[in-house]
Amino acid sequence: MDEPTAALGVHETQMVAELIQELKKQGLGIFLISHDTHEMMELCDRVSVMKNGQLVGTERVEDVTEDDILGMIILGKKPQKAA
Repeated sequence: MDEPTAALGVHETQMVAELIQELKKQGLGIFLISHDTHEMMELCDRVSVMKNGQLVGTERVEDVTEDDILGMIILGKKPQKAA
């Protein structure tokens, strides 16, 4: 899904989120392309960031913060893991 909620209202956005959650419950894999980090953190299991055509990295949502993802997008670097 490429920016599936970009031009939708609040109600329609919620309907798309519910559809994605239902598809996940059915065991279906979904690729969600979005610039909305909040949406990614709510709906995704993993986030992959690309910058200038190169893969910066893929992280499990439960292992990173929204700021970590923004850092990957802006700086092009994977987040530093706490020791």
